[in-house]
Amino acid sequence: MLRTQTEGGDRTNVPVFPALAAAALLTACAGPDPEPEPGPAPPPGTAERLDIVDRAIEFHGGALFEQSQVRLTVASRSGSFDVDSMADGDRFEQRIRASNGSDEREYRRDNTALEVTEGGQPMEMDEAERARAESYVNQRMYFLFLPYKLNDPGTYKEDEGLEEWNGRQLHRVRVTFEPGTSDGADSAYVYWFDPETARLEQFAYDYSEGTGLRFRVLTNYRRIGGLLFYDAVNYGLNTRDGGLTVDDINPAYVEEELPLVSQIEHRDIDVERTGAS
Repeated sequence: MLRTQTEGGDRTNVPVFPALAAAALLTACAGPDPEPEPGPAPPPGTAERLDIVDRAIEFHGGALFEQSQVRLTVASRSGSFDVDSMADGDRFEQRIRASNGSDEREYRRDNTALEVTEGGQPMEMDEAERARAESYVNQRMYFLFLPYKLNDPGTYKEDEGLEEWNGRQLHRVRVTFEPGTSDGADSAYVYWFDPETARLEQFAYDYSEGTGLRFRVLTNYRRIGGLLFYDAVNYGLNTRDGGLTVDDINPAYVEEELPLVSQIEHRDIDVERTGAS
């Protein structure tokens, strides 16, 4: 934003001059306007669509992602949570219910608001707590409906071509996010697709300035209500010192460096069509 001489100043202390003299004096004294400070550089890659990603979204369900209500349970070693996600064109509502001791915490988000209740009572949240709640919902909904979210605004994609994995050629795409558009804007993701069908086969991501790395291999594909669901085997590392990067991921690195963290299952899946045409 351009700054002017009077920005933040006390206008009541400015002497009164005849109009022309005042204008001439201000013009002489002000000098050229400072150059605006450059904003953050966009991530590498392109914000345009990639054919392999478009085909993947279509293969996994395409327009049905925006015309469905999905109910399921996500279970892993760390526990489980129930999801009820409705999309009807531009209108959406998402509910996530997770166990929290003897109480039950529920996150509800729609086009206009985010609400969290615990034991049936609304929780008051300050700015930091609200940001954490938004992040909690974002992460779970993002992973649940991949690869649909890969064309979201602010997503930058790099087509890295084919890479061999266990005798198979997979199409590798690196994804980063424009600053300010995602609570994971400091993270990088890599997705591997079957080059023929465009089915998503595996993905990896780093986070928290290189202190964490995850790699998920997708399993147990099944199509329900036109949408393709899958489970995942989850490998990963954590460190306090940083240095973990998604760009290090290759078959040898996974085999030698990444231990099994958990297995993620999608259970009791139910899909209904909503009113979008």
